[in-house]
Amino acid sequence: MNSTNTQAGQRILVIDDNRAIHEDFCKILGANQPGPEVLEEREAFLFGEPAPTFRRQVFQIDSAFQGEDGLRLLEQAVESGEPYAMAFVDVRMEPGWDGIETTAKLWEVDPDLQVVICTAHSDYSWDDMVEKLGHSDRLVILKKPFDNVEVQQLANALTQKWRLLQQAKVRVDVLEKSVSVRTEQLQATNAQLEAEIAERKGVESALRQSQEAVLQQERLAAVGQLSAGVAHDFNNILCIILGYANMLLDDSESLAPKKVEALKQISTAAQRAAHLTRQLLTFSRKQVMQPHTLEFNEVIGNVSRMLQRLVGEDISVQFHFAPKPLYIHADLGMIEQIVMNLVVNARDAMPRGGELILSASAVEIDEAHRQQHPEARPGQFACLSVSDTGCGIAPEHLLRIFEPFFTTKPVGQGTGLGLATVYGIVKQHEGWIEVVSEVGQGTTFKIFMPKSSKPACAKTETSFHPVKRWGDEKILLVEDEAALRGLASKLLQKEGYQIVEAASGVEALEVWEQHAGDFDLLLTDMVMPGGVTGRELAVKLLADKPELKVIFTSGYSTDMVGKNFVLEEEVNFLPKPYPPRALIQIVRVCLDGEKQNADLAHA
Repeated sequence: MNSTNTQAGQRILVIDDNRAIHEDFCKILGANQPGPEVLEEREAFLFGEPAPTFRRQVFQIDSAFQGEDGLRLLEQAVESGEPYAMAFVDVRMEPGWDGIETTAKLWEVDPDLQVVICTAHSDYSWDDMVEKLGHSDRLVILKKPFDNVEVQQLANALTQKWRLLQQAKVRVDVLEKSVSVRTEQLQATNAQLEAEIAERKGVESALRQSQEAVLQQERLAAVGQLSAGVAHDFNNILCIILGYANMLLDDSESLAPKKVEALKQISTAAQRAAHLTRQLLTFSRKQVMQPHTLEFNEVIGNVSRMLQRLVGEDISVQFHFAPKPLYIHADLGMIEQIVMNLVVNARDAMPRGGELILSASAVEIDEAHRQQHPEARPGQFACLSVSDTGCGIAPEHLLRIFEPFFTTKPVGQGTGLGLATVYGIVKQHEGWIEVVSEVGQGTTFKIFMPKSSKPACAKTETSFHPVKRWGDEKILLVEDEAALRGLASKLLQKEGYQIVEAASGVEALEVWEQHAGDFDLLLTDMVMPGGVTGRELAVKLLADKPELKVIFTSGYSTDMVGKNFVLEEEVNFLPKPYPPRALIQIVRVCLDGEKQNADLAHA
């Protein structure tokens, strides 16, 4: 082995079983023998001439006499970090590996090694070599006996190729690292940009939703105010109709049976109309709920009588009731409205007919269900399920179906209030709604409401007991609707009361002064023109006479009076429209009662 200090890429491995071949390679490529350029340098020095610029390249030559030995030297060189640039390999090396097998082994350790196969015979054709080693630009064939210049040229060219390859690999590695660093920087920048975009979109979405919510609330408030005004005026009219119809019915002994039946129909129709006004006031949040313990199966069964006519003959309606009585504490009118709105919604989704299924069941909600439905909560609930086989709801619309005024129906065919009203009623009853829908398959709405643990007798209407004592007290009656004021006055005068009428709060104050406050009871509407409401009137009169009894009447809910007012139906609050017996009963109860008006006086 010949060891000299050489630069990278100048190490050459010779694998041949002939020692003479090794000596030849050392003479041609090694530094043992001075080359022609050395003699030329010495001649130039002696004669004072310029030294030649060309110097023969010198290589470090390592020798191995068998393929196994060569492989071992190559492994050591790679491990030491000083790999060989090329190898001259004899094709025949008995008794070990031949040159082809040796080359394959060498490439497994160092794929960059440049190999020159030296052969004196046609042991392998080029095709045979390619078949065993594959196509490669690292393989060259050198025929023996070889020319010194040819060996020198091969050594110069292949080592230079090896050096360029290593430089290229270094540059590629540097470039890959640079690209990797730059890619990481771009990814970080891109992630930051995406986060900023997402944040901006989130802010824009929140702003848009906030704006939409404000608009929806404004629209809802406007419609609610309109509905409340209409319902209030309508309640006054209904109160007059009911009052006079009931007055005639009370004196119906002299009337023909047909006229009595007609009066009953008028009274029934007015009561149905009163139910509709309650729904309007519920939507506008100005109607107090009248909850009772209801049997869920019975409620659905009662509504079922009209559903088939509502949906038409081309829709099949099925009812699945709970096997046991199922009780809820709810407002009957509101529950019926939920069923009707959902059925109408299902009907409109099946213009060509289909199947509608209503089911009532008792369910127990566990924690796993709550995790799937954030609005749900664990416990015992009554569930109303309304399923149809209609067109279904598109995913992009599913999240908006409970928004007020949102509808996918053509203009003029939907207000967008049906499902919004259902949602509001369910929320008022401390429940929630779950919806499952698939386009082209149908939709299922599930309404969950708390079960009532102890059923109580449902009160279908207010019971009025006969008034035993004749009235003689003096009552200040304040009502801006003249016809209704006249009706109430007649009813109370008929019972023996002294009635003084006033058409507004301002007029009532004048009447109070004229009579020096000599009244036992103030019966006043809540909402009146003139700048003085029923509440303000009551406060002023109670300040003058704390023992004065007060009854409020209104088509609105009790929250119109104020938070400090304690109002109770059948005690000091009479909701419109009211039947005559209700008016007579509450006046007597209030006058005979010991309940003070301290809360009103200090409100």
